[in-house]
Amino acid sequence: MTLVEPSASRVRLGIIVAFVSAIVFGVYPVAARAVYADGGNAVFLILATTAARALSLAFFCVLKKKHLFATRDAVQQAFIGGAFQATSILGIFMALSWMSGPLVVVIVFTNTLMLLFFMMWRGEIKIDALTIILTALALFGLSLILDVWFQPQSVSLLGMMCAGIAAVATASRLYVYGRLMRTRDPAIVGAEAFLCAFLFGLLVLAFKAPQLPVSLAGYGWAAVSAGALAVGTFGMFYGIALLGSFRFSLVTKLEPMFTALFSVVLIHEALEIRQYLGMVILVGSLAAYQYVMNRPRKGDLSEKCSVTWQKMN
Repeated sequence: MTLVEPSASRVRLGIIVAFVSAIVFGVYPVAARAVYADGGNAVFLILATTAARALSLAFFCVLKKKHLFATRDAVQQAFIGGAFQATSILGIFMALSWMSGPLVVVIVFTNTLMLLFFMMWRGEIKIDALTIILTALALFGLSLILDVWFQPQSVSLLGMMCAGIAAVATASRLYVYGRLMRTRDPAIVGAEAFLCAFLFGLLVLAFKAPQLPVSLAGYGWAAVSAGALAVGTFGMFYGIALLGSFRFSLVTKLEPMFTALFSVVLIHEALEIRQYLGMVILVGSLAAYQYVMNRPRKGDLSEKCSVTWQKMN
């Protein structure tokens, strides 16, 4: 095995893609709230948005003449990635049945720490106390943005278990995607995984029937939700291909911050000072991480967090 580090220009491009993806993903919760207010439910949105993500990637592959499910290994990998993707979606859906949304989001976003420790254990990331501290600090900033410390939160053991399962599935799918895209095209990996995820996602119908919006405005917001996730998903796969799983996951911690800002702009919600403090902590920890990882370090070429393992034939 050998360690290969992405070029500085590749890392910069990856950070831009991850940053834009976080912005686009941040639109979804605000649009979804509008769908719920118009009578649509989570089952409807899960099926609609997962289908939009799968079909947009598949259509892109068809346009570019990229062949899907070309080998038996590709089929197997697609079902693994799709199963993890569907598990994370269904886990969040079930957790929200028992617990408040902000707490579920914080638990699910611990996937970055899980991914970090797993990759450290695998030897793919250097065991580095500063990286752990900055990652934990970003998660703390996120918890302030979501205001989980000062607002009453409904807590449930079943809800925590479902959110934990979703977090593990999210960390797993990010890792799987990262490994696959060392040798495969991001759009193909994404299309195959989400087509399978949609099939697995149909299991949500066993829990509840979809409820459609009652007006054109609701359908319009549903289209915004689907479009945001479809565009963000392209960014996710190409961002992981450029940065690696962990670094992409860390940058996209900005997503709830953008959701909070969009809520202020679009639906005129008022944020507390502590939530803005959380934004400062989150952005500051991510900026500090990028500075630490990009500064010249003599004799440490292979130890950065963005390194990837490649098998030598």
